[in-house]
Order: sequence, then C-alpha cells, then structure tokens
Amino acid sequence: MFRKPGTSDDWHGRSAEELWTAFQSGNRGAFSELFLRYYEQLFRYGMNFSSGSEVVKDSIQKLFFRLWQKRTLLSRPRSVRGYLFVSLRRILLRLHERETSRRERNARYLEQEDEAFVTIEEEIVREEQRKRRMELYRKSVEVLSPRQKEALLLRVDEGMSNGEIAKIMGISDKRVRNLIYEATRRIREEIYYLTE
Repeated sequence: MFRKPGTSDDWHGRSAEELWTAFQSGNRGAFSELFLRYYEQLFRYGMNFSSGSEVVKDSIQKLFFRLWQKRTLLSRPRSVRGYLFVSLRRILLRLHERETSRRERNARYLEQEDEAFVTIEEEIVREEQRKRRMELYRKSVEVLSPRQKEALLLRVDEGMSNGEIAKIMGISDKRVRNLIYEATRRIREEIYYLTE
C-alpha cells in the first residue's frame, strides 16, 4: 500500500490536492504518499493531545483507515493538511472524552460498591447486635418475679399505660410504677452480669 521508490506511480512531487483527488479515485499510491507525507507532522501534533505515543499512532491509523473507507463520499478540502489535523484532533478528543467518561463511571461504580458493601456489613453487625440484645433481654427477664414480668411485658410488649396495667393486674398505679422500676433495675443488673 505504501510507496516503493522507483515505481511508475511516483507521487512524491505532487501537490496535496493532486494526491487527494487521485486518492479519492482509488489510487493507492497517492493514498500512501499522503500518509507518508503527513505522518510525522500528525504524530507531533497528536502528542499535544495524548501522552501515549501508541494512542497517537493508532489514531493516525484510524484516521487514514476511515479516509480510505469513505474516500468516495469525501469532498476535496480547502487544505488537505488542515483537514488531516482537524480530523486527528477530533479522534483524539473523542477518545479522551470516552476514556474520561469510562474512568468517572468506574469510579462511581466502585464508590457505590464500597457503600453497598459497608451498608451490608453494617446491617449484618446491627442484626447480630440486635439478636444479642434480645437474647440478653430474654435471659434477664427470667430472673424477674411473675408480677414484675407481667407488668413489664404489658408496658413493653403492649405499650399500656400504668393506669391500664393497674386495672388489668388489680393493683394501684404506684405499685405498677414500683414493679416496672424494680424489673428494669434487675434487668440492667442481670445484663451487666451476663456480659462480664
């Protein structure tokens, strides 16, 4: 595809416009001359947009590949050199935008995964703590007298007021307060004892 010195189709001395016209007609020699003539300039220019020489080389290849594929659809630019530079710049900027977008998307994904992992881990810890508290509560309630247990369960499980509990148990409000106070004190002591 590239020019071989001494061939009959020597395009070396032709203008960029003549090369473009011949390349659009399908002349591979003219196309090779365009590539060879502008490659170094395009490479130096492309390095302004990318720190990776391989990225720039690949982008130049991509540019010329696209040119060859679409040669019959292209019109003749006012400046072939300018057209090539602008086209390479677009390719490199799009590539940079895609890479930036991909990095941002990956960073967001990793943040969400970290948050989800921490959330799941925290939920497991909370559930274990809740189970442990319930187990301690059940064990500590066992040491209560039947009247303390009844008053406390009506308060905690049923959410009843002292007056309602007093009516159900047939005792005074003051006695209900005392039973609940004694029950909570004994539960605290028992939990302290069980956790040591």
